[in-house]
Amino acid sequence: MRHIVNIGLLFTFIALAISGFLAFSRPFSLTTTQVHIVAGLLMVALVVLHIAGRIPYFRNQFEGKKKAVLSRGQLVGTMVVVGGLMYLAGNALPPASWLVDLGYEARHKAEIVRTSSLAGFGEVDSHSRLVNRVPKDGKGHGLSLYIRFNKKLETLPSIAVWAETNTESIIETLYLEQSLAYSDKPLWNGVQEKRNHILPVWRNRYTQVTGISAEGEVDAVTRPTENHSYALDPHIQPGEGKNFLLWVEVNAPNDPNQHWPAERIGQPSLLYSAYVKIDQSEPYTILELTAHGGEAEANGTLNYDLESITTAKDLVDLMLLKLEPVEEAKE
Repeated sequence: MRHIVNIGLLFTFIALAISGFLAFSRPFSLTTTQVHIVAGLLMVALVVLHIAGRIPYFRNQFEGKKKAVLSRGQLVGTMVVVGGLMYLAGNALPPASWLVDLGYEARHKAEIVRTSSLAGFGEVDSHSRLVNRVPKDGKGHGLSLYIRFNKKLETLPSIAVWAETNTESIIETLYLEQSLAYSDKPLWNGVQEKRNHILPVWRNRYTQVTGISAEGEVDAVTRPTENHSYALDPHIQPGEGKNFLLWVEVNAPNDPNQHWPAERIGQPSLLYSAYVKIDQSEPYTILELTAHGGEAEANGTLNYDLESITTAKDLVDLMLLKLEPVEEAKE
């Protein structure tokens, strides 16, 4: 058993070290987190077994018997140092905070997009997505956006869903393709690509939230909002008259045509939209193809001329928005 525990500790330590390094140096990954958690739990179990087999040794150390390797002062000093480091780490104090500031999440926090905890998304099937948003206080209207892609697609396009005011001020990002959420230069279909080339309109709107331009520079006019988020809640309360626009930007790689011949980017992103009236009697609204994001990388300007778009128009079969009072949904 002792040899099994020792070998097990070796391999779990390796798994913890590698997954910890990846979590520190790379964008968030659910796979990395799962490996780290499982390896940590296994390490705890193995350490318990290791300690159980060496109870006499630890008893000698803590009781100060002649067989003790550490003196009383060394033992107390070790406990103080370890306990002190854990205290500093738990309270985000140096040197723990210095180490955290060197990690990927801290260095790229202006680029990382985390949608509101009030928004959720899921897969209805392999070619359908559902995005939901509920009000914070449980009162008002909930939003449900159903997106159905063309079933002939082998790989689904990247999408962003957001709400904005009539003056083109972003209120909230409801959904962003997770592969694009942690870097302004993510891997797109296996190749690194700037995010403002993939979803240029959303990325330029997002500058209002972060204060960082689509090219990664500090914007002199826009100031970042707290927690990188505006509040949609005031706009989904009935009787307030605060209507808003819902936008969905869609883009698929490797779809060039004669007007947009670049092999990787191909045809530009497409923008679907709906003007949302919270007090409308009809709960359903179909989002319409409105514009494209061609040549919008620098400023996010919408291009309403869709004549140059061909096969990209077939990416989406349906985008349907449903408004539903939360009180009615609970009944």
